[in-house]
Amino acid sequence: MPAAMGSWTRPLCKCCASLPVQPQVALELSEDISVETKRWLMSRIQAEKIAGGAELMVHPGEDDEGNMLLVSASRHVLLRAAEVLGLYKLYKDGSMISFCYRDRRNFENSDNIDEFLTLAECQFIILRTLGNIKAVDEKYVPGYPTTSLYPGEAIFNRLQKSKILLGFYPLHQEEMLSELEKCWYSHRKLTLQPIDSIYRYYGGSVAMYFSFLEFFTCSLAPMAIFGTIVVALSMDTVDKCILFSVFNIIWSTVIMELWKRHSFVLSYTWGTLQMNSQFEEPRMGYEGPMGTNPITLRHQPYYPAWKRKVKIWLVSVPFLCLFLAFALYGTFLFFRLEAWVKGFYSEHENCWNCVLYLPSILHALYITGLNILHKMVAEVLTEWENHRLESSFQNHLTLKVLVFRFVNCFSALFYISFYLQDLELLRKNLASLLILTQIINQFAETLVPYFSKILHRKRAGLKSCSMENAPEIDQIKSQGQKTPFPTAFETIGYLSVITNCLLISISPQVQEYCAESDITSNSLLIWTIGVEHALLVIKITLAFAIPDIPAWVKLRIDRVEYQSLHALKHKLFEEDKGPGRETVEKEGWPGGIVRSDSADSSLHASNRQLNLL
Repeated sequence: MPAAMGSWTRPLCKCCASLPVQPQVALELSEDISVETKRWLMSRIQAEKIAGGAELMVHPGEDDEGNMLLVSASRHVLLRAAEVLGLYKLYKDGSMISFCYRDRRNFENSDNIDEFLTLAECQFIILRTLGNIKAVDEKYVPGYPTTSLYPGEAIFNRLQKSKILLGFYPLHQEEMLSELEKCWYSHRKLTLQPIDSIYRYYGGSVAMYFSFLEFFTCSLAPMAIFGTIVVALSMDTVDKCILFSVFNIIWSTVIMELWKRHSFVLSYTWGTLQMNSQFEEPRMGYEGPMGTNPITLRHQPYYPAWKRKVKIWLVSVPFLCLFLAFALYGTFLFFRLEAWVKGFYSEHENCWNCVLYLPSILHALYITGLNILHKMVAEVLTEWENHRLESSFQNHLTLKVLVFRFVNCFSALFYISFYLQDLELLRKNLASLLILTQIINQFAETLVPYFSKILHRKRAGLKSCSMENAPEIDQIKSQGQKTPFPTAFETIGYLSVITNCLLISISPQVQEYCAESDITSNSLLIWTIGVEHALLVIKITLAFAIPDIPAWVKLRIDRVEYQSLHALKHKLFEEDKGPGRETVEKEGWPGGIVRSDSADSSLHASNRQLNLL
């Protein structure tokens, strides 16, 4: 049990006992939480890990009987957790290597935890540590006899599902927030965003998002300049379309490859590029009987992969097909409504022209609503599939969303383009979809978070401004690894070449030109396929000509891997020597390498295995 309510629990290490405690994360419990449950949670949060605790510091909030808990962590707990998570940090020789607690003195700024770990990393470490608290011998949650627990179950996952725990909230650091505000958007000068400062405060995903927006906004300048020049030229419309399309393909390919290089540089600088998900800890929502991880030898939950595959193929895939059927049915209703509105407009001459846009607007709203509903269902299904790793969870969720949204958003457009070949209807439908989507996204990204923050602040009841709710805790994950989104962007880029070539071939200008030049439809199709293949060759050549990873980043990564391999060999050599084992120094070996007389020693066997890698 905690020593006393109303104050911070003491850290286990004596060197951190005298340091001031800064609250990092707030836990919001249900309004009717009992003192017994709150005391039990505090005891589990502060207990030693060997006893099933988290070794964190916890405060009961403004009131012992309130529904808030404040959590912080000592310096040594944060450093040990950084090693477990595999965070890459700056070493004394200037390279980025995986942090090692025993070698912490050789890492830059490791003696100053505020400089060594970012605010987002500290809060994420606390969140992961809380999520790893497992039930030991509890049969139920104290104070809630009906909420059962089994040995090895993630306690906070069960509390969230039972609505006993309402949410985790990182706490603002007002001084850091004020500095970020000044250098980000308080001045009126046209400057680049402080991406590194955003990363230190909000984490990698948020910083990468704003970095992409900045990069993409700057990359639009060449397209705008070239488009203005093309419009000003006295050329035929067909020639302008072809010229602009060729430039568009070159521009989009180069920009995509440059962004991948830029993202790799950012990921390497932030230490997230080399984080290997192979040794990633199980996610908080992962459930299953306890077992031993054969790689890390840690005690972790285990869930058979075949059960997950059965859930995916027998439940998730049929649900996806059902939603795809809803999307196609919506497209069918759109064309029925479009035909009815055209007939109504032709019969009523005094009717407003805006009536013609009504089917497209309703269809756009239907698409947006179905996207939102499908994402909610996809999140529930992906959670139910019980994926072990957060990266696997995000990949499966992303795949579900991408497949559905591609069909839901573009099925009508493809039908209009290549079957009806009605470019006027295509422009109307596409304009309605893009404009309404932008309006809804702006509303969702600005007004909804603003009102949610106001309502949540009133409900949380935190009086101190330093305890205001911040955005959700950011995930520390490898931004440079291959994820579904870059793959989707590249795939859409290749599809856009094919669709744009076909759209140009069926445009009225090209059809008129073919009629004047006696070009048959078969000849036009052959020319279209030839041009499309030539553009694809240009796109593929540019993609291969520009490396994804800059040479200096790859060189540093290879150097670290080489040093790690030799460090492992040296460790195996030291273990193989052992007390009482005779070794002989062979003459003529460079550097006086000491070699065991036993040709079948475990060291040489290990070295042979490493060399095979």
